[in-house]
Amino acid sequence: MLSGRCRCGRVAWEASVSPFRSVLCHCADCRRSAGASPVGYLGFPKPVVRWTARRAFRATSPGVTRGACPDCGTFLSYMCTIWPGELYLHAATLDDPSGFVPEAHLNRAARDVEGAARGDGPSRREGRGRQISGATGPSSWRRPA
Repeated sequence: MLSGRCRCGRVAWEASVSPFRSVLCHCADCRRSAGASPVGYLGFPKPVVRWTARRAFRATSPGVTRGACPDCGTFLSYMCTIWPGELYLHAATLDDPSGFVPEAHLNRAARDVEGAARGDGPSRREGRGRQISGATGPSSWRRPA
């Protein structure tokens, strides 16, 4: 069984079966809604997901509705009219994200935010990125004085 929750813990979810799909989406709507690129999703039939509290819903684009915690605002779910019986949960909300392995990339041509589409450099997802020497965590991300 998989489980997850929002940042504040008010809204949690459990899925009684394994996901039928796990993807990374690069589209502008997902990137801007989550503030990240790409956004990981796990796909489930709607009836197998149990919620501990009500979510707030917002239409973010035509045919797309996102569910979020009404207190902290964490986006938890994605639903769209082209897949009416399906519910996609944000992989970032997993209690144990170590098992999330995306099977596919959606809207990969939209990855402009990484610079590859503009010609600013290679995409890390294509294995041509480079490790920054000495970068071990947030304290090493500060600019030198």
